[in-house]
Amino acid sequence: MLLLDVTVQWFRNFTHPQTMAADSAVTALIGKNESGKTTVLQALHRLNPANRFEDSDFKLTTEYPRRSFSRHRRTKDLNEVAPISARFAIEPTDMDAVTQILGFAPPVEAVVTMTRYYDGALTLAVACSQAGVLSTIADEAGIEQEDLAGLLHSEDPTSAAKDLAAQLAQDGHAARAAAIKKIPAGLKKYTPLLDAELPNEQQDQLLKLMPQFFYFSAYEQLQGECDLNDLAARVESGERRQGDDTMIALLRLAGEEPKGFLDEDYTSRTAELQAASSDLTGQVMCYWKQNPSLSVRFDTDMPVVDHTAEGYEIRHRFLKINLYDARHDVDTNFSTRSSGFQWFFSFLAAFSTYQGSNERIVVLLDEPGTSLHGEAQGDFLTYIFKELGSHQQVVYTTHSQHMIDPTRYETMRAIHDRATREEPDLGVVITSVDLSADRTTILPVEAALGYSVAQHLFLGAGPHLAVEGSSDFVFLLQLSTYLRGLGRTGLDPRLSIIPVGGVGNMPAYVALMGRRLDVRALVDGAETKGAVKRVRAAAEAVGIEPRKIVALGELDGLPATADIEDLFTVKDYLWLYALAGHPPISESDLSATNEPILRRITSVRGDDFDHSIPAHRLTENLSEFLAQIDEETLRRFEELFVRLSVE
Repeated sequence: MLLLDVTVQWFRNFTHPQTMAADSAVTALIGKNESGKTTVLQALHRLNPANRFEDSDFKLTTEYPRRSFSRHRRTKDLNEVAPISARFAIEPTDMDAVTQILGFAPPVEAVVTMTRYYDGALTLAVACSQAGVLSTIADEAGIEQEDLAGLLHSEDPTSAAKDLAAQLAQDGHAARAAAIKKIPAGLKKYTPLLDAELPNEQQDQLLKLMPQFFYFSAYEQLQGECDLNDLAARVESGERRQGDDTMIALLRLAGEEPKGFLDEDYTSRTAELQAASSDLTGQVMCYWKQNPSLSVRFDTDMPVVDHTAEGYEIRHRFLKINLYDARHDVDTNFSTRSSGFQWFFSFLAAFSTYQGSNERIVVLLDEPGTSLHGEAQGDFLTYIFKELGSHQQVVYTTHSQHMIDPTRYETMRAIHDRATREEPDLGVVITSVDLSADRTTILPVEAALGYSVAQHLFLGAGPHLAVEGSSDFVFLLQLSTYLRGLGRTGLDPRLSIIPVGGVGNMPAYVALMGRRLDVRALVDGAETKGAVKRVRAAAEAVGIEPRKIVALGELDGLPATADIEDLFTVKDYLWLYALAGHPPISESDLSATNEPILRRITSVRGDDFDHSIPAHRLTENLSEFLAQIDEETLRRFEELFVRLSVE
């Protein structure tokens, strides 16, 4: 069975039904903290849990939305409310088994619906639309499409079929009439699908075919040591704690339950466990690039944990998990090492029970890899898509840009809690990651996309020229093209212009990208003096030649804190300024100083303005502008392009 979609309602901060489509391989739930991402996973897990059975019951008094609880229980039985429901497609491998249960083969459009209620009751149904059933009957009976068309939307297809059959017979179409007469019997056969009801016995049989949901979060991580006596007692009593399932799964890799490690064969069983763990470590290392010198080892201890009334010592067997670091030749306790490695190894141990299983398991990962370095998160994301998602369906939550693959945009779902103090009943909504999604919710997606675009941009064939913003980009590009068209010096065509979003970002850009790329920078603006010092210090630290950092204010005749706009003569820039929709300013209106043009305009107008608009107007009115451009403007841009040339 393949999970198609999930509906969550009246559960924690879900105050209204929200349906989420599931991808056939991997679905990513994107959202802020406390948005409801974990709530979706926990509701799904309780539908048909594969692990953590102690947490599988819904708790009406604490998990039904508080603001509605008292009001709703006066009008209905809340135990009959279904907080979680899911629909599944019947896969070809399940069709024979479903046919045997139902007594007939369901249409290919049929879906299985599984619903869990607050009182713990679970129901299953196989359903198909009337149109789907009629189409199947038509295929079986050989009914022509034109005859079927009139029945598909009928409120009473049985009566409509009888009337149509009578009309066809009267018109002399005996074969077509005979085919139509088979519809009432077919509809009766498929009644369980149209009513979406199954007897309890059939539901029990169908449940054996349904996927189970495996939930894993940071709370299921392995600890550095485990009291095997206590663990065996908890397994026996059925009172497991968080994390017990992971340790039990690890021990089962050696073919034993926890109590099997308490007898005299402990040493041999530990050797089996070590062999199994080595296999797990090998799987981790396929994707763990941070320190490939790690391996997991086991040790034992028998400390005194208590005394009997007679004073005799009570000893328990403890299993200790250590990490051996071959790089430093040292053994340390598992719990003291990288939390990222702990999480990765623990997950593989917990999931080992289902690894390679032919049965459907839906893997639910709650904030996986949050303790991993960004690059390691990317490695784990590859593991999710290449390993897990290729065998089982996966649903995971994240708010990290490194756990998002922007090329798989269609697999993402945005989770947003709309509740406010003024409107607390709004609750959670689930949307696709598009314009309908809350912008702060999808910020990680924007960051992941921006990082991906930047990587492709930066890693292209250099060299790269960092500029402050879009105005610099437009002015440099347009004037360079014009000058080259005149046979004069334009911007070196080998340079890629990179707007870095402000002069404040330039030192970081130079320091980070300058380590592996041919980077240079053009610094301008009111903060030029301080910015140039910081940018040049960053450049020096990574070995960038001083000549590659150009301050616009160092050109002859320009203010010390010149902006890109100061390359234009006053007349030329005021032409663009007026074209941007501002009230015209004449040169005589401006103070006769050597201050930057933007500051002089602001002193006259008394407020700031969007500096990017004149650049856009230049692009839109390029021919008109170039027809009146001053030679001095061209000279200044040409001088800059000479300074920026690649040698």
